[in-house]
Amino acid sequence: MRKKPWFYLFMFALALLLALYTRLIMAVTVEEFYLFPDAPFWTFLQALLIVWLLDKLHARGVRRGQASGQARYFFELLWRGALLFVGGMQLLTAVLELTHIGHDNYAGWYPMVRILASEVFLYLLVGSVYLPFLYQQHAAQVRIEVERLEKEATQARLRALQQHVDPHFLFNNLNILAALIEPANTTAHDYVTHLASLYRYLVRTRQHDAVPVAEELAFLRDYQFLLQRRFGAAYVFEEDVQVPDDELQLLLIPPGVGQELLTNALKHNLGSRARPLRVRLTLTVTSLQVSHARQPRPVPSPGEGSGLAGLRARLALLHDTPVRIDDTPEQFSVTLPLVRRAPVPA
Repeated sequence: MRKKPWFYLFMFALALLLALYTRLIMAVTVEEFYLFPDAPFWTFLQALLIVWLLDKLHARGVRRGQASGQARYFFELLWRGALLFVGGMQLLTAVLELTHIGHDNYAGWYPMVRILASEVFLYLLVGSVYLPFLYQQHAAQVRIEVERLEKEATQARLRALQQHVDPHFLFNNLNILAALIEPANTTAHDYVTHLASLYRYLVRTRQHDAVPVAEELAFLRDYQFLLQRRFGAAYVFEEDVQVPDDELQLLLIPPGVGQELLTNALKHNLGSRARPLRVRLTLTVTSLQVSHARQPRPVPSPGEGSGLAGLRARLALLHDTPVRIDDTPEQFSVTLPLVRRAPVPA
């Protein structure tokens, strides 16, 4: 984590004050006072090592999704850094003792205790001063990330609204179309029924942040029906639902994300009767995954990647677990985390 120049000046001033304080405590009279010129620099280097350790531990926590703004998290950083710093300095002291470098300074148990106590004191002082800076940096990063996700989610909703057709106009025309179809033409009636069900779902959920997975799954089946009537055997859709039907109402997902994944698969991959593209939907209690083999089109479709960015933004507002994308030369899959509905008190 990059620091500004004033931070290093502040740390050096703190090291200088600590060196002066130490010599003042040790010198009873003014004749006994003497400040070694290199003392502040060694203290400054130790302080930078403490800052570096805390930064590395915090970056590790961020990568693992363990970072938070709670005091407990920063206290854990403090004691973990203490173990690393004090342990490392004691290891260095042991090496100096074994190599007889500075043997007079480290011989005996009392000098070792003094060194250990001074290292613990230095770590607690520097760590306690630096943790508020680390907290402010973490809070600022979280605030920027939340603002970015909210902006991307708003843009995704805006794009959906721009593509929206007036529902009354649409459903009235679908009813007229159904009346014009011959009663014996069941294929056409089924197509209109699935189309009406699909748009009814889109209109009903356009302002919702999340819907039950059962409703999204029914919507995806309507969408797959329309795609199969349009493309025939060129695209094959498979389902692996590993969740009981009653559990499907308790799991939540942003509406329309499954459709975006299916559309993305058809947009960037080529299917034919001789070589159909198999798109598999796998649903578990924790995730919804859409996977397929890679059969790229000869001419790549424009705008690749923008849809997945919108998915990440919408899911990040509901779940701490990020969207997982597995992209290999042979296979492509997107795994979306699911949110369990909070129990309603009786």
